[in-house]
Amino acid sequence: MRKNQRHALIKQIINNHQVGRQEDIVEILQKQGIQVTQATISRDIKELQLVKAATVDGRLRYALPKTDSSQIEQRFFNLLATSLITIKAQDQLVYIDLKPGNGPSVAATLKQVNYSFVFAVIADDDGVLVVCKDNERAIQLRKRITKAIAYT
Repeated sequence: MRKNQRHALIKQIINNHQVGRQEDIVEILQKQGIQVTQATISRDIKELQLVKAATVDGRLRYALPKTDSSQIEQRFFNLLATSLITIKAQDQLVYIDLKPGNGPSVAATLKQVNYSFVFAVIADDDGVLVVCKDNERAIQLRKRITKAIAYT
């Protein structure tokens, strides 16, 4: 089993069960026919950045970390404020022209923002092409970025 498949299963397990120990995750996966070691699960927990959260009865269980999308979006805007050359929208496409070397980090951060209207993000060294689900959303994204970096 690939790591990303195992990670998806671990997320599903902690969302559906109150799992407080790594051994419990190993046991649940083994019941599903997936052979893993506790050491593998330990690495997976670190990579997934799972946290221990208190249950109603005071026990601890694994949980996904809470992410504040506004902080991620602000990080995206901050990256653009220092690297943006131009931004253009046409049809459902938005092209972000950047200083060399900034394409991958801007694209990765944009993916983390996880806008529901973004279909795909494609990057090279100095540019990012964003494919939106429709023309209107592309124009809105361009305006949102332009407005945000004007205040950064």
